[in-house]
Formats: sequence, structure tokens, C-alpha cells
Amino acid sequence: AGGQFDPFGDYPTFMLLAQGFEDAGVRAYKGQAGNVASNDDILTAALRIHSVEARHASEVRRLRGEKGWITLNNGPAPLAAVYAGEQNTTQLGIDVSKYQGAEAGSEAFDEPLGLEDVLAIAGLFGTGA
Repeated sequence: AGGQFDPFGDYPTFMLLAQGFEDAGVRAYKGQAGNVASNDDILTAALRIHSVEARHASEVRRLRGEKGWITLNNGPAPLAAVYAGEQNTTQLGIDVSKYQGAEAGSEAFDEPLGLEDVLAIAGLFGTGA
């Protein structure tokens, strides 16, 4: 996270950053799927990578003692940008929180990230050097 943490000297920090990295990957691939939809081969590869990222994200979260999915935008504070917008409960114009509540409504969907957001989040994981 911007070079301010020592992921290789502290296992909990490593896992915190791994969670943020994997969760960001899920949202990034989802956000770009529409841009490659016209090419079946690239779309297939991107969606396969997306599903692998989702499994990685779930496992890292479980290893940290958390649910395997994002609830609202309750990610770790140093990585708040990764989880911005995850509290959304409106899908295709339908407020799904009316059926099972806001937490369940947010857990059912990962929000996509646009390129600008992905690039900003990527800056959290490096020093720029």
C-alpha cells in the first residue's frame, strides 16, 4: 500500500494486502469485460481469470478469518479505495436490499471498476519507484 507496509516482514500485513489485491482484481476484470465482449477468445480468457481472482479473493478472506465475500464497503481501512462503491444494492434498477437487507444485497454482487479507478488503486500496491 504505497510502500508504507512491510508485507514480507509481517504475515498479517501480507494477507491484508493480498486481500485488497485480489478483491481489486475481481472488480477490475468485471469492469473491463464489456470492453472485450466483441472478441470471444479474449472475453473467455478474461472471464476465466476473473473467476480465478474471485476464488483467490475468497480464500484470502477466509484465511484472514472473514467471510469469503465483501459485505458493503467494509474492507480494511488502508485499502478503502478497493471497496468504494461495494455498498451498492441497486442492480439493473432494482434495489435488491428490499428483499434480504442491505448486507445480503451488497454481498450478492461485485461492483465493476473502471480503468481510472483501477490505476488509482494500483498505486496503493507500489512505491512508484
